[in-house]
Amino acid sequence: MPVSHAHALALLPIAKGPRPGAQSLDRAVGLINLIAQNHDQGIPLSALVQASRLDRTTVWRMVENLQHAGLIEKNKQSGAFALGPRATAWGAVSFGQSALIRQCQPVMKNLARTTGDNVFLVLRMGDYSHCLHLEQGAHAVSSFRQTVGETRLLGLGVGSIAMLAALADEAVDGHHTRQVESYNQEGVTRAQLLRWVRSARHRGFAYRNTAGIAAVGLHGFLEGGAVAALSIGAAAARLPLSRATELAEVMRRQVPEAFRLSI
Repeated sequence: MPVSHAHALALLPIAKGPRPGAQSLDRAVGLINLIAQNHDQGIPLSALVQASRLDRTTVWRMVENLQHAGLIEKNKQSGAFALGPRATAWGAVSFGQSALIRQCQPVMKNLARTTGDNVFLVLRMGDYSHCLHLEQGAHAVSSFRQTVGETRLLGLGVGSIAMLAALADEAVDGHHTRQVESYNQEGVTRAQLLRWVRSARHRGFAYRNTAGIAAVGLHGFLEGGAVAALSIGAAAARLPLSRATELAEVMRRQVPEAFRLSI
């Protein structure tokens, strides 16, 4: 659970004296720890200064470096800091290898074998999605392997569109507002994002067909409450909308109870 700013001081480890050359690293790790404890609601700079017992200039310099490294990010509206995409991706990789992939791999292998196509497991991490695993079928697409381990903004992949479609319009709109600059760089407007989301809700699955590649995706929950999506991708010629409807039904039939697929 998120830790309140007032209680953050009590969670800091007791200092045992400086170690040569390690002071800056210790301070940076301490800041990341504070930000991680307050990830859901974010923590402002003033609270970081108070809880870390460091001067404001030192904290500001460190958070700038941590932002540059992708380990933390600043909410443009509130000014609060939360974990960044690189930190959450590292966490997803370590957790996913030990639990999530093991949980989903049998059904993914079966789907890849029965459909002949490529099956992806994608995990939601705040405003981002992270591709945890890929099982390739007989009709493998070599470029798909490059997506494993990739962290992208929600909405820039069929699995993450399915995850957005499970949210209310107000939540989707808030997400776009927070990330409007990144969406502008990708050429995705608010109207376009909402159109993709509403189309997924209407169909009961997300579907995209662009640049010679098509994919169908379904949102679900994994044990422990992780929000995820399964998707099947293929060359566009193999996956028209009519077949996407069939594949969505195949996924619903084959996934275990632990992965409750839904829109």
